[in-house]
Amino acid sequence: MSLITRYINKEVLISAFAVSMVLLLIISSSRFAHYLSKAVTGELDAEAVLAIIVNLLPAYLSTLLPLGGFLGVLLTLGKLSVDNELTVLFANGISQKQLVQIILVPLSILAFLVATLSLWLAPEASRNVEEILYTQSHTSEFDSVVAGRFQGKIERQVIYAQSMSDDRQQLKNVFVFNRPIAGEAPVLIKATSARQIFDEAYKTRYLLLKDGSRTQGQPGELDYTITSFEELAVRLFTEELEVNITRGFTLPTLMLMGSSNADHRAQLYWRISLPLMTLILSFVAISLGQVNPRKGRFARLLPAILVYLVYLSALTSLRDDMTRSVANADIKIWLLHLSVFTLGLFLLFGRQWFRQLSKGGSTSASA
Repeated sequence: MSLITRYINKEVLISAFAVSMVLLLIISSSRFAHYLSKAVTGELDAEAVLAIIVNLLPAYLSTLLPLGGFLGVLLTLGKLSVDNELTVLFANGISQKQLVQIILVPLSILAFLVATLSLWLAPEASRNVEEILYTQSHTSEFDSVVAGRFQGKIERQVIYAQSMSDDRQQLKNVFVFNRPIAGEAPVLIKATSARQIFDEAYKTRYLLLKDGSRTQGQPGELDYTITSFEELAVRLFTEELEVNITRGFTLPTLMLMGSSNADHRAQLYWRISLPLMTLILSFVAISLGQVNPRKGRFARLLPAILVYLVYLSALTSLRDDMTRSVANADIKIWLLHLSVFTLGLFLLFGRQWFRQLSKGGSTSASA
């Protein structure tokens, strides 16, 4: 590998990973804030938030690395053009075809990484996220109680505690709202303290409340039953965890192959399209990255990004069409890849082809 090849490959990879990391930081920060807000309200455990963010990274990277590689080529060739290094390379015998071969080396590495993420790591990580969210949604209300906040779901059970002991084993000044089965009046319970107990016989968790009152009745009616108690056990709502995740984006790629399910086929095509897009976009990036030094390295950045957005939007739309079983959506995906690939080749070699055609025409005319 020549010094020039190593230099260009290093610049492309550094730029691609730098752009991808910046984009990843922006997106993951917004998602982290979203899940952190759920942790503050008690919907998610704090440790679960970190696990979710870590497991979301492969899916984010699989979609961001194609853009990172695309912009990496644009920025690298733009820099080489402005510094007149690209002009020197062409003057010393480097052809457009050789430049493409050089750029395809780092882009092939990125494409392999994207394929590994999209076909293997991202589905497994997405399944982990779904399992964490499922587990958190079926955790007993006591486990997520935060002092001074109402926790739970109004359609089944809500718990409020004014304060909590340092070991989180006992609640103080507790309010519990229970909505029983259909047809029965809701129940309001107030107690000075409460702690969680587990019944080995029934394998069920209860909230043992002390020194309080229990009020049952329909809102707006005068028929209420009020009972005082020294101790009262209230069943905490929880469910047996049976994780059965069958959505396409959580399934291993081998399970999607040969499936007749529309969602599964759409996910398979999407996973295959991401590494393909990384390579196909490189041809567009190489052509648009070669700018006039007087216009600056960012002269064609906006049209290049527009091409990427149109490509990605069309690909996403066709994936959704496949999910809805729209006819020939899978064929249209391959035609889309072919069209962008043809566009890249035309931008790169169009002038050369026309020049050869014009020479051939002039030769035959003179003959």
